[in-house]
Amino acid sequence: MQQLITWLGWGDGIGAIAGISAILTVLAILAPVIVGLLLYGLERLQVEIIGAVNRDFAYFFVNFVTFPGTFVHEMAHMCFAVITGAEVHEICMFENESGRIGHISYQVRGPWFIQAVQHSLTAVAPTVVGLGLGYLLLHLIFTSEFTLWENIGLWYLVVSLIDHSTMSDSDLEHYFQGVWIFIVPLFLFFFILGMLA
Repeated sequence: MQQLITWLGWGDGIGAIAGISAILTVLAILAPVIVGLLLYGLERLQVEIIGAVNRDFAYFFVNFVTFPGTFVHEMAHMCFAVITGAEVHEICMFENESGRIGHISYQVRGPWFIQAVQHSLTAVAPTVVGLGLGYLLLHLIFTSEFTLWENIGLWYLVVSLIDHSTMSDSDLEHYFQGVWIFIVPLFLFFFILGMLA
């Protein structure tokens, strides 16, 4: 952190550490949204490339052929909801209503601050889990030897994760509904880290 403060030329006092801590807090909160938007851009690029041949097939491919990504997306929501104490009412993998492919229905429980944690972590789960699994798959692909068909299967899983690791509009709404609860702890974490450096 001291290198960052020096690079910005903010001096070496508590104010500089607090300023950098505030910036890092905002970046940490916005990081999943930015990553999700980048993955969404990759998905839209894929639709445009395949859509140059056949637009209907492009949407069919992204929405249904890459079903493992939908499965991971909805299961990530479910797991994080259960882990944080929310009550899961319904999980649906296949549907074709109003452009949705799948959904999860859950009810937050507990004190207001626990409900905020449940909303934010359940909403961000597909991006976190998708990126984690994607990283592991890419590491496996680039560090191990596989047959052609095994490589095709692994890349299919990577594409499936890319297509479904974004946060939907509803996910973004729930994320911002609860993520504010992490502002002070994140700020204090970065500030203490800066003071100890």
